[in-house]
Parts: sequence; C-alpha cells; structure tokens
Amino acid sequence: MSLTPQQHEHLARLADEYVARSPGSYARREQAGPALADPRSSLGWFAQLSPTGRALWAATRRLRFPVVADRCEGVWARDIDGNEYIDCCLGFGVHLFGHRPAFVEAALQRQLARGLSLGFQSDRVNEVAAAISTMTASERVALCSTGAEANAGAIRLARAATGRDGIAVFAGAYHGANDATLPALDMRHGAPAGIIKDTLVLPYGAAHSLEVLERRADALAAVMVEPIQARCPGLQPREFLAELRALTRRRGVALIFDDILLGFRVDQGGSQAHFGVEADMATFGKILGGGLPIGAIAGSARFLDAIDGGVWRADEPGSLPRADKVWFMGTFTKNPLTMAAAAAITEHLLAAGPGLQRELAARTAGLAERMTAWLVEQQIPLRIEHCGGMIRPSLTMQQWPLLIHLRMRGVYTFDGGILFLSPEHSDEHLARIEAAFRDSVTAMRADGFFV
Repeated sequence: MSLTPQQHEHLARLADEYVARSPGSYARREQAGPALADPRSSLGWFAQLSPTGRALWAATRRLRFPVVADRCEGVWARDIDGNEYIDCCLGFGVHLFGHRPAFVEAALQRQLARGLSLGFQSDRVNEVAAAISTMTASERVALCSTGAEANAGAIRLARAATGRDGIAVFAGAYHGANDATLPALDMRHGAPAGIIKDTLVLPYGAAHSLEVLERRADALAAVMVEPIQARCPGLQPREFLAELRALTRRRGVALIFDDILLGFRVDQGGSQAHFGVEADMATFGKILGGGLPIGAIAGSARFLDAIDGGVWRADEPGSLPRADKVWFMGTFTKNPLTMAAAAAITEHLLAAGPGLQRELAARTAGLAERMTAWLVEQQIPLRIEHCGGMIRPSLTMQQWPLLIHLRMRGVYTFDGGILFLSPEHSDEHLARIEAAFRDSVTAMRADGFFV
C-alpha cells in the first residue's frame, strides 16, 4: 500500500524534527559514506524489494541513521547530541542487567590489571563451562567468539557425526551471518549455490513441515530451530517442538536449538527448560558475554567430543582421543576479558536462580497487556507480542516510524522493532515507556497511520 499525501507530509515533518534533535548522529552517517560500508546506515533497503517497498524506504530514508552513543548507565543512554533515553535496546538484548553492572565492571577491571593473556588459557574457562553445563543440563560446552560462529560450529559437528550435508531451518528464524542459514530470511544473494542447495526452509510450527522432514530425514544432518523467533515471539509451538524432537531422534538427525538471543532470558536453562524439550546441542551468546563478544555450544558429548577428542587422559594406557576431529577454534576464542565477564554473568545468574527470569517475564507481560488493552479500547489494529523480557509490536513497513516517535519521546529501541526489558527497568520506567507508546501511536494515527 502506498503512502497518502498526508502520510508523506507526516514523515517529512518527523524527519525534520528528528534530524534537528540528533544532528551529530545524522552528520556521522553522512560523513561515513565514502569509507565505511555500514548496513546500519541504510537499514531497511534490502528488505523492501517491491516498487511499493522501495518507495516506502525512500520516504523514510532521512529517518534511517544510527544513533551514536556517548554514555550508557543502567537502563539510561545518552547520545552525542545530549539526548537521553530509557534504553529498550540494551545491546540488542545483551545487557540483561543493564549497562555497566558493577559486578561485571569489577571483573573486567581485575582482568585488565592482569593483562590480555592471549595465547594462554584463561583461568576462568573451566568455571564458565561448568556454569553453562549446570544451567542447561548439558554434558559438554565449547566456547567461541560469536553466536554466528557457535551456530556454524554446531552445524559442522552435526555433519561430522551424521555423515550428511543437509540441514533444515524455519522461515523467519535468524541464525547469524552464516551462508547455510541465511535462506531462512530469504537472504541468499552472495551465498554459494552449493551451500544453499543443502538448506531446506520450512514453515515454523506447521504440521506439514514435520511431514516434509520425515521424508527428507535421510539427507539431513541437523534441524536448527530458533524456538522463540525474535520476529514472531508469540509463536511458541510446544507440541510441534516435542514432535520434532521425537522425529529427529528416531531418524538420527541432530536437533539444534539456537538460544543466542533468548537463552538465559526466558529461563535459566534456556529454551530447552522453557519448552521441556531436550536438544542435542544448543547455542548461546549475547547475555552470556556481558557486552563482550561470545558464543557457546552446549550439548551431548556425542557431538562435542569431536572438538577435543572427548574425555581422555594422557597418563592412562589405552586412553586415546577420538579420531574424528572437527576444527573449532580461533585467535580470540576464550579471550580473557570475555571469560572474566562471562564468569561474572554466570555466577550472578546461578545466584539469582530461575526466579529472575520468572519475575522479568511477569513484569513484561503486565506491560504488554496494558498496551494491548489500550489498543483494543482505541480500536487500533496493532498486535503486541511478548516473551521473556521482550516485547514486539507487529509493525508493517508503513508503521515502522513508530520507533522514531518513541526515540523522540525518550525511549530508545533499535530499528528491528524489539523492546528488551531488564530487571533494572523500574515501574516508573515502564510507565514512561507505556506513555511514550500511546503518544507515538496517537500522533501517527492522526495522520492516517494505524487505521
């Protein structure tokens, strides 16, 4: 649907006000062009391929520039223009405990005083792995530098164990910038055709998908699932996942849960505990690193033993490592700063217990329900989905500028449209978020949006 003249005028006026409010951030985007290839400076263009979509993107082009931060503390952020925000991006969900939690900063300061001992093993590695193993009830844990790397490694381990190449993913899921999984977002451009052909994309939660998987199982090494999709958090097909687990176990296909985003947010044990479904491997990241890059694979020894040969002792006669070695390492894997932060985060999670996630989910649900009740009262056709400290309004391309309106009212969320909440968000913060949401929707509705 194309924009009306009134909507065009609204967007032009909003762009003028937004650029005037954030001139420094806008100038950084304009200055970056010659040298910096930055997808966040043009977010949205790749997803809008139709003529209508391109027209909508063009109409919002001046609104699409990254806000440059100056300082962040707790749930507050200040940009380089002096604007302050209640931060509902929180590092794309990373900062479960807000910005600069004291226990993480203290751990990082202690490690900085000791140096960045790359090339040596961090003395915090064992406790980090043990904590993840305890929380997720996993036999073994492998650490790496990013969530995307963890997902790529899990797929490699599955292929090595099964001797098959095919993988299945579900439409709408995000598994990082991996060639093999980008088809889930229909982002195939630049990915090798030979890799793409091994990827099967199916509708998530559909009974038909199970039928297809049953027929294709002999060619599949793994099924990778984002159990609660960030793009559709209201879809939580518990029965589907249980049936998928039974199917993959019966047919010898690895089941991989991608918990990079919501692991340790929906439950201390991740999506496996949330749904009561055991995967062969689960991948983690984001929250785990406390703001530093990290990835982890936690799961069955059957798969992870291929990384190091399994549990064996050099001083025991006849004790030898497995021969089916899978390459999984990198220069910054188990970086000492990252391990210091991860040790602090996992220690804090274990001490807090699962009540932390339950309380956050309850407060998030309360906010989502109040927002929904107001939308129903006002007869506004907008759906609010939520899960585990995450809220997502079901915005269309035309309605995306709602996020800019929120920023204009002091609530920051990133262009993906997800609002992340933290235990550090007080009731007063939530009330201000709710008020900003109402005012933003009302302002847009007056000019023909949300009708």
